[in-house]
Amino acid sequence: MEISGKVQAPEWFGTWARANAPFPILMSVYVLVYSIWWPFAWGIPGLVAFVLVVAFAVLFVTRGIRQMRHSVLFEATESAEDRRLARAMGILNSVAHPVWMVGTIVLLIAGQGRWVMPLMVLVIGAHFLPIAHILGRWVDYPAGLLMIVFAVIGGVMAANATIPWITVFAVAGIGGTIATGFYAIYMARQYRQMTRAVGLH
Repeated sequence: MEISGKVQAPEWFGTWARANAPFPILMSVYVLVYSIWWPFAWGIPGLVAFVLVVAFAVLFVTRGIRQMRHSVLFEATESAEDRRLARAMGILNSVAHPVWMVGTIVLLIAGQGRWVMPLMVLVIGAHFLPIAHILGRWVDYPAGLLMIVFAVIGGVMAANATIPWITVFAVAGIGGTIATGFYAIYMARQYRQMTRAVGLH
């Protein structure tokens, strides 16, 4: 059923759908950033792995676009709880992302660029942990912890000047690729399941 060009749905659904629909696209961009270093670090095996990641990204960008087109069919009515969550997430993101962005600039200026990817993976992984608390969602815990583990491994490697920086980036990027790829799958699955649950697939 449609009302004024919008499909009738539970009051909360439109806001939820619009907030969650783009995640496969966002995560697909991140998996490419994390994995682009593999061919340069590991040659043909790294290239093959990267090509698989690219195929994964294309698939989930397509999925995200479909979800976004679907989400705008529904009226978005923001509740007080939606505003609270948006405010909490806004504060978290306004702190976390500038940390690794500014940190990257500082490291590059200081001639310590080999630490950039471990820093990025560490900060983004760490920011998943409060997201789990804010949204009451378990998936953020393993995703965040996996990234932190690989960030630490990358940091240990970065401290060894004999290890090429590209290898440091490639290893730290493994954790980011796996975690964000898993996150893309999880969020796409959640969107499909929620849509079916309310009879709007």
